[in-house]
Amino acid sequence: MTTNKDEITTPETPEKEKIDNSPSTKDESNMSDSDSSFHLLEGRWTFWYTHRPTTFRNSSVNYDSCLKKLGTFGTIEEFWCYYDHMKFPSELPFYSDIHLFKENLKPMWEEEGNRLGGKWILRLKKGLSTRLWESLVFAVIGEQFSVGKEICGIVCSIRPQEDLISIWTKTANNQIVTQRIKETMKKVLSLPQECPLEYKTHNDSLRDNCSYRNTDRMRKNFESPKFIWWLVVPTCAILLFLMVHWPYAIPFHSLGALGQFLYHLISNYRLILLFIFWSVFLAHIYEAFAARQICRQLNIDQESTYLWMIQTFILGYPSLRILKRYSRRGLW
Repeated sequence: MTTNKDEITTPETPEKEKIDNSPSTKDESNMSDSDSSFHLLEGRWTFWYTHRPTTFRNSSVNYDSCLKKLGTFGTIEEFWCYYDHMKFPSELPFYSDIHLFKENLKPMWEEEGNRLGGKWILRLKKGLSTRLWESLVFAVIGEQFSVGKEICGIVCSIRPQEDLISIWTKTANNQIVTQRIKETMKKVLSLPQECPLEYKTHNDSLRDNCSYRNTDRMRKNFESPKFIWWLVVPTCAILLFLMVHWPYAIPFHSLGALGQFLYHLISNYRLILLFIFWSVFLAHIYEAFAARQICRQLNIDQESTYLWMIQTFILGYPSLRILKRYSRRGLW
């Protein structure tokens, strides 16, 4: 008997799959790489610009007509396309405003997403707005505030005496969130802790048709000395004026011993009294302009500055001393 050996066969090895190098595949690959090269932001933002050549308060209709949309972006690359071609705040004319707001949200008080909110206001000396505005822009689009959707936008306003930066919040009555925004704003801008920030609701802005007047701090920008100074200083000034220029109007006999003393001064020392009068007068003028200078350093509004000047001209140092105390506190 012969034994037949089983024939051993090996299975064929499957061919390797060919790589598709067709042009369509290459295009899709390049497109995917291109998409991944963009850096998406968490939200989309819009730059706006307004310029009103006069200081008159305009109605909302006029304001809307001045509002110009510059562009919307949602990636870092798109942001730089706009930002690289924008002027710095220091290069803009007076009464110009740059706005950076969330997409589809106009920088208007009565806008649906804004009307229940308000804004934190930072008043700046001229020349500081460019650096701080850029820092705030980066912080907002980079979501450094960590308050969800509570930030509506930010504004940089250029005015003749000062520049202002404000951050608009969505809900004015949410004290916890608004305070967190305030503290974060100080942190990202490296502001001193005692730097004052003012808050104003949009309802108040609509009521007085103004963004930056009548805020909490603005109402505190003018302070009067104690009543005793209003009684003593003007009385002495009027008496000295009469002694020098119109002594016959003084009832010496009715004043008793004081009348006799005043008559003695007028009779023997009139030139000295005249010198004292004009010295005090010039000193009060100097103090009034010194008060104006301090008001500018503290970025106090123009109306309050005039009040400080008038009060300091009348009262002299008692009024100027209050302003100097504010200045020593290091108000921004």
